[in-house]
Amino acid sequence: MRTHKLVSKAASIAVCFGMMLSMTGTTFAADRAGLARDIQLSADSTFYGQVVNSEGRPVSNAVVELQYQGQAVARTTTSENGQFAVTGVRPGAHELIVGAVHSPVRLWKDGTAPKGAPQGLLIAADENIVRGQAYDGYGAPMGPTTSGFGLIDVVTLTMVGTSTTAMIYGI
Repeated sequence: MRTHKLVSKAASIAVCFGMMLSMTGTTFAADRAGLARDIQLSADSTFYGQVVNSEGRPVSNAVVELQYQGQAVARTTTSENGQFAVTGVRPGAHELIVGAVHSPVRLWKDGTAPKGAPQGLLIAADENIVRGQAYDGYGAPMGPTTSGFGLIDVVTLTMVGTSTTAMIYGI
């Protein structure tokens, strides 16, 4: 009987630590793609849009690429007033790429789009984006900020500690 209690306590502690460690991998998983915008194509399957900067001014000669399932299906440049048109587009989930801006869109055949879906896309290609990597004093890249306990947040640490204590003294 004593061996059974010892084994069940050890198993309980192992399960608690397993749960605690398994959550750390999903804590920092990020989905790069945002919400897809519903856009209605024109009657001749043309996708219209305009590219502006952060101040709302049109961006001329910007390269606009439309991708379907990771493959480029169309590439064009904007006119002097920032407008572009991509003809012969099939409906479905696409990604519009303008410089460093990736915007997921869901294109709908004329008349089949959800209510309120626009017939064109206004996209802001922000020119003031600064990307970088922070390094520590040893030249190693710094990881994401945490709550001070490494990858374990305070609530998880408290709950697992309480559960473990209850199992040890309760069994």
